[in-house]
Amino acid sequence: MATTVSNINVAMVEDRVIPALRLVLPILRAFSYVMEQDDKIKNDTTYVPAATDPTVGNKTAGTMTTAGGTIAGTLVTLNRFRSAAWDAVEGAMRGSLFESYWADKAAGAVYVLAKDVIDYALSLVTASNFGNTSSDKLAVAPADFGQSDAAELWGKAEDKIKRQEKVFMMNTAYATALFGNSNLALIYANAGSNFLESGQLPRFLGLGQMHYSGLPSNSQNLGGVILGRGAIGVALAMHSQLMSSGEGNVIDRRKIVDPDSGIGVVYTVIADGGGTVEGECSLLYGASKIQDAAVRLVTA
Repeated sequence: MATTVSNINVAMVEDRVIPALRLVLPILRAFSYVMEQDDKIKNDTTYVPAATDPTVGNKTAGTMTTAGGTIAGTLVTLNRFRSAAWDAVEGAMRGSLFESYWADKAAGAVYVLAKDVIDYALSLVTASNFGNTSSDKLAVAPADFGQSDAAELWGKAEDKIKRQEKVFMMNTAYATALFGNSNLALIYANAGSNFLESGQLPRFLGLGQMHYSGLPSNSQNLGGVILGRGAIGVALAMHSQLMSSGEGNVIDRRKIVDPDSGIGVVYTVIADGGGTVEGECSLLYGASKIQDAAVRLVTA
């Protein structure tokens, strides 16, 4: 049986794309983010909020206290119009195999798009954006990194990043050092969090911890970072159909959205007379620093 466009199972594509969208959520929640529900075009701006705490003042009956808390977000430009595409030639495989192949490719496209968003946001974690004094960073080699260093980072973050939910993200070298710490392994095992079995870093001193193998060094030996939610703003949007003029042979274009988070992509299928079918997932996004709410871990 020849492979044809009719073998594309849209329901299967959505079933695999939505879990792929959810893969980005744990990391995306390290930032302040907005998924625009209205269609946008490249270089539109959208506001990403990050609240600051009010201050306490004397109350006079009949009057409002002077406002001391603001929505200190930032306008983020949707300057990145990115997509990932794949194709298949008619007759290259049986139609019964094509459905699963196509859905897997769509899910893979969403995964690399999500990684592109995260990498771009993390590229903002630099000394110029978040300071370069002893209160802004900890310098230690991965081989020497252990529980006491993680505790010192926690202390710096508590002093610098007030009240905000914080996430500790590290690259493979530093995560490996924690995995290899026998004292921590024993403590977590007794507490019911056996990371040697799960391969997932548990919370540490109230910090959500995560390993991200693609953490960029940013040309300054960045190995990890504790981010407050107000440090970086990320804006995402699905593009307007006006941005798709000139794309011929479109046989399907739809939005695929995770109903829980609202995060989604534009999914497009085109076909040509030569028997080639091409799929694409795309989105618009941008990122910007909001507040000085990060502590870096750098290689000594």
